Amino acid sequence: MTPRQFLEVVVLPNVDEFHTHFADLRLAYNAISAVDALAAHLYDWVKTHAPSTVISITDDTLFRAELAKRDQDFALLRDIAKAQKHVHLTRGTPQVTRANQITARPIGFGEGSFGSGRYGGPEQIVVDISPHNFAYVEAVVDESLTFLEREMQRLGI
Repeated sequence: MTPRQFLEVVVLPNVDEFHTHFADLRLAYNAISAVDALAAHLYDWVKTHAPSTVISITDDTLFRAELAKRDQDFALLRDIAKAQKHVHLTRGTPQVTRANQITARPIGFGEGSFGSGRYGGPEQIVVDISPHNFAYVEAVVDESLTFLEREMQRLGI
């Protein structure tokens, strides 16, 4: 499956379903995992079709690390994906170290930044990065996907 096919068949349906049910933790995890997996599909494609762009990158984990250096939302998404897979991260300096930092909860007026998250404070999926610092997972997924789609366009995929 090409990265474009994976995007169309797996990623976009998962992200769309998460948007429809934005408080569903299962759907959030599916969207996170799908977007994170898209990076692996990109790496596999690039190794064959544009190897000069990944000459010193030996696997998809290092490829994700390079992408994370260029986009803060993708860096956070990668950390969330790793935390959900491994439950507790002990190596490196991830922004998210435990799977239980991702929760569904309402965000009251004045708690989040203006114009972020769902209006009116409904329950939605957030990731607590540190005390009094959280991100809306829906926005992290969207921004990460936009970043990877720009990468695909740049690479001619």
